Amino acid sequence: MTYFTRRILTRAATLSTAALIAVTAAVPGIGTADAQSSLGVPGVSWPPPAGSPSADTDPFYQPPETLPADPGEVIRSQDAPQLLDLAGTDGPGSAEKILYTSTTEDGDRVATSGVVLKAAGTWHGKGEAPTLVYAPGTRGSGDICAPSRSSYQLFGFDAGNAAVNLNYEYPFHAAASALGMNVVVVDLIGLGTPGQHTYVNNPEQGQATLDAARAGLSQLGLPSDSPVGFFGYSQGGGSAAAAAEMASSYAPELNVKGTFAGAPPADLLEVVDAVDRHAITGVLGYALNGALERHPELAPLEDEYFNDRGKQFLADTKDRCIGDSVVRWGLSDTRTMTKDGRSFGELARDDDRLRIVLESYKLATAYTDLNAPIMITNGRNDDTIPWQQARDTADRYCTAGGTVQFTTDPLPSILPKSAVNHAVPMLTNAGPALSYLVDRFNDAPAPSNCGRF
Repeated sequence: MTYFTRRILTRAATLSTAALIAVTAAVPGIGTADAQSSLGVPGVSWPPPAGSPSADTDPFYQPPETLPADPGEVIRSQDAPQLLDLAGTDGPGSAEKILYTSTTEDGDRVATSGVVLKAAGTWHGKGEAPTLVYAPGTRGSGDICAPSRSSYQLFGFDAGNAAVNLNYEYPFHAAASALGMNVVVVDLIGLGTPGQHTYVNNPEQGQATLDAARAGLSQLGLPSDSPVGFFGYSQGGGSAAAAAEMASSYAPELNVKGTFAGAPPADLLEVVDAVDRHAITGVLGYALNGALERHPELAPLEDEYFNDRGKQFLADTKDRCIGDSVVRWGLSDTRTMTKDGRSFGELARDDDRLRIVLESYKLATAYTDLNAPIMITNGRNDDTIPWQQARDTADRYCTAGGTVQFTTDPLPSILPKSAVNHAVPMLTNAGPALSYLVDRFNDAPAPSNCGRF
């Protein structure tokens, strides 16, 4: 890695650290839906009130009555100013929001959104500038939480329910752009566009990520076989891995060079217990609401199992971003939300209807045919995404003949259930992850430690 590259990545990690501190800072009254505190911003209450979101009024995100026939087609685009837009529209670093077609797990055509960032720097590697498709980590479930809805790719706010979108991964998008890569940031289905976001539905997220690659290349005026790579951490890691394993069957025309999948939620039956009584317990509401959106046969479970607090939890988290969910529901015990005192994890394992749905989202089961190398990283003491389920996923890819580099972040346990052991490896592994993908774009031999992790 050159000195210039190291300097860019160091600055990106510093900026993301500051953003994460802002998201996870301790707030008085955490975990109580009616706790009272203040952001110190006139007219903004905190914790955010339970109101009706207003983000769905933006006409850009409303799909036409008839969608294009093929997945990955651009429906419309719009200028999206960002900090790297130094030369104005169409210049280096300029960005555009895109609305494009993708496919649900049922095979239905749907509109989803994202943003395309033109390279701000000059690509010094092999061939033409590659395109990095960046799947986001957990932003939330409400439309305002979509990366493309953040002003200057940094911040968004919904005046209806005071949901706050902080695009804490933007420094990494900017770093890749500065290194000469085009960047496509995926919003994922239902995040920004009509309908409930299908949070951690890995097959659906994989298809949306692959279609973002198709749409992004088209918007950039590049051939469909231009080199692309997938990058994601946490929810984004699951999306990136899903795209990697589905590429050969869903989008075989794409020239995938490599994938980085950091801390992927590969087995949700394992993850659900980890995030219970956790700072980000609210993500369980995102996941359940997403499952109900795609599987209406699960609707009776709400009355069957949830008490009033559990129903309030589901209703409130539908339109929340991660920061306000931390404040409203952080450290909540899901046993207090069910009629019989079972946790959400126990219900998921005991009820075949829910268990089968969550198992269908498991990575490296229905699809294992990686057509390019992959790097998977997870912290040994990750308090949010368990290490073992990521390791097992890497092993399944190896068994299927994939070229896999699995790395373990050794950070010792710090403040369990706070997400520190999940967030810090995202920052410390961003540099090695980008270097890994730069090597893949340069056709360097890919490392593999299959059988040795």
